Amino acid sequence: MTARRYVLSEYGAEMFDRYAAAVPEYIRQDVIEPVVSSWYPEEMLREALVAFHAEVCGGDDAVFSRAMEQCSVLGVHWFVQMLLSVATPEYLLRLMPPTLRISRRGPVRVAVQMGPTAERSATLRFTGQPYATDPRYQLATPAIVRGILGLCVGPGITTHLSYVDASTQVCEARW
Repeated sequence: MTARRYVLSEYGAEMFDRYAAAVPEYIRQDVIEPVVSSWYPEEMLREALVAFHAEVCGGDDAVFSRAMEQCSVLGVHWFVQMLLSVATPEYLLRLMPPTLRISRRGPVRVAVQMGPTAERSATLRFTGQPYATDPRYQLATPAIVRGILGLCVGPGITTHLSYVDASTQVCEARW
């Protein structure tokens, strides 16, 4: 849903049509007309990310990372964005595990460990991720964390993956 809104607003209908044509046929209709209340398997997200990276971003990792960051913000209702603008990063990060369980509904889970207050940092450990080693997921995870944290702390957030294995990604965030 968010990728559709992003592509249409940033690039227009012609690019969206190219993006939709680039996804495998079995998910094309879900990309064209996503249902916000539906749950889509992780494999479909991966296929959509592959096509998004190739078609919309022209295979450019930096463009893809910026797009994932912007999509993460675009996917948050404006009223919730307003509420998060006065929240602390600690509060927002405490919401991430239950929010991920609701929004992804698959095997992916996140555990958040806050760093010392003076460091303004956190470690997010995503487990159960079937595509943790996929290059697009390795770009998307830190970008999404940056976008979400930016809702309450503004720009200047740095994120990076400090560990990746077949089903785990550990993202370090500093603000």
